[in-house]
Amino acid sequence: MNRKTSIRSAIAVAVIASLSLIGIQPAQAAKIQLKIWTFGNVIQTPLEKEYERLNPTIDLVIKENSMDAHHQSLITAFKANTTPDIAAIEVAYSGFFRSYPKYFQNLSGLVNESDYLDWRWDQGVGNDGKLIGIPTDVGGLQVAYRKDLFAKRGLPTDRVAVGKLWPTWQAFINTGKTYVSKLTAAEKTSCKVKKVCYGFIDNAGTMYPAILNQGTKKYYESNGTLIYNTNANVKTAFTTTATAMNSGISTRINQFTSDWNAGMMKGVFATVLAPAWMLDYIKQQAKSTKGKWDIADLPGGGGNLGGSQLTVPTAAKYPAQAKAFIKWYLNPDMQLRIFKEYGLFPSASKLYNNPQLTGYKDPFFSNAPTGQIYVTGAKQLRPIFEGKNQRAIDNYFGQALAKVAVGKMTASAAWADAVAQISKNIKN
Repeated sequence: MNRKTSIRSAIAVAVIASLSLIGIQPAQAAKIQLKIWTFGNVIQTPLEKEYERLNPTIDLVIKENSMDAHHQSLITAFKANTTPDIAAIEVAYSGFFRSYPKYFQNLSGLVNESDYLDWRWDQGVGNDGKLIGIPTDVGGLQVAYRKDLFAKRGLPTDRVAVGKLWPTWQAFINTGKTYVSKLTAAEKTSCKVKKVCYGFIDNAGTMYPAILNQGTKKYYESNGTLIYNTNANVKTAFTTTATAMNSGISTRINQFTSDWNAGMMKGVFATVLAPAWMLDYIKQQAKSTKGKWDIADLPGGGGNLGGSQLTVPTAAKYPAQAKAFIKWYLNPDMQLRIFKEYGLFPSASKLYNNPQLTGYKDPFFSNAPTGQIYVTGAKQLRPIFEGKNQRAIDNYFGQALAKVAVGKMTASAAWADAVAQISKNIKN
């Protein structure tokens, strides 16, 4: 270093020191803003903050929307090349996005495939064989029920005895009829007088996907051929749900609304078909009911509802940082922690023999062994091929069932209407 350079360096050090002394700090490098688009509780806020503390150069910018609106925004963003760095994809949309692998970066090698459920892993593999998404949780399905309300109606409260009430979905409906027959006179008239309708289940419409997901096929063959109108399991799910809607066991309250939250608090309904991720919603929205809930088996055996993948779009501005976050957030150890703290059941099957998971009990749900309950349910699940227009077909059948619920159509007419609409608007 020559003398002039030494002088310049000394002056620079002196200037920085003098600025520090008078309270002016040198400019800090701008943080990387890692944009994440998601829905529901896929990304937990406390863990978002923890990651930022561990990685001070990263600022996670989370945009959360309702599930359908979120995915429609993603479709628009992919076409306009204005995607986030990380995008959550719900299972019902996996078939659609797997058909467009060019929009996603390859995540192969980011985590160990053998650590995860094979069928959940496959939902993140594009049609060209490229790994486009890493699985988050598994929405293993069971029945959350209010012990105090069951006792009030003369029904058993022990979780094993409750599960035996409904080995089939028709038995579940029959149990609901018994329950509503024992409502008080005030509760029975409340629907007309106070517009608060007491019932056995929050919304019978939730039975449709639960029954549908217990089969081995839904709307598509594995080669992409549509079978929504020939698969007997679809018709069974539809007609059974319509039967429940017409049986008077449902409050018809839409989930995730203010009325639903209030209904949980006030005991307006006694059961909720609850995937593992639903348990945290119940805890948050009905805190004063701790100890009044328990978990029983789902009619018909194991079930599944929901789940998602985290992806890195091709147009991501910071793909390396996005992949680093996914690797941190979805590793098995973190998935175990997320289950214990927030109720999202791990897709990492590596954990299914881990005593920390199988031995976990939830005090909110009467110390139910939720870890073992959902492990057992997850092991019963069978993979179902999710086709390109899976969610759109779901919506057509959902709209038809809504017409049954409000008495606008009979079940048979609603089925025929849905099939006609799908035939007209959905192609392979």
